[in-house]
Amino acid sequence: YGSGYDLEQAPTRIVGLVMFLRLIGEEGAALSSTAANPFADTPAWCDRYVAYAYEKGYTNGFSATQFKPGNAVNAYQYTEFILRAMGYSSSSNTNLADTLNRARIAGVLTAGEAAALQTGKFLRADLVYVSYYALEATMPDGAQTLGQVLISKGIFTEEAWAGAQSLVKSQRM
Repeated sequence: YGSGYDLEQAPTRIVGLVMFLRLIGEEGAALSSTAANPFADTPAWCDRYVAYAYEKGYTNGFSATQFKPGNAVNAYQYTEFILRAMGYSSSSNTNLADTLNRARIAGVLTAGEAAALQTGKFLRADLVYVSYYALEATMPDGAQTLGQVLISKGIFTEEAWAGAQSLVKSQRM
């Protein structure tokens, strides 16, 4: 709060998408992407993010021509981004009603977190929370966590990850 992050505000779809791409270390790839953007309603500054995410199968948009970047992103939509990146879902899944339960089964969320996200207003703070704890979730093959995969890709170092973990002192729901 008060540091320019606006954690108490509801994130927009584009804020959620950019945060997600940064989380998985694909912002650079998105910005250099030459993929076509099928959505006519995305401002120039976010065109590459949306085109890349669409090409990668992370997002479908609201329709064939609308992404609605200024609309609020909800817990289901953001968590679906995470599940798709981890290989627990795909863009062919357009019914997000069970997303939080699937995230619980995948170990991305606890039962308490899934319940809280179903009933509360989704804020930027929640987006950060889900992102952080997704790093501890195991990939579908069971061999590594998302954090370990990102370390192996050079997105961040083991030392940086250990330092971040030591800073997080909150209890999980």
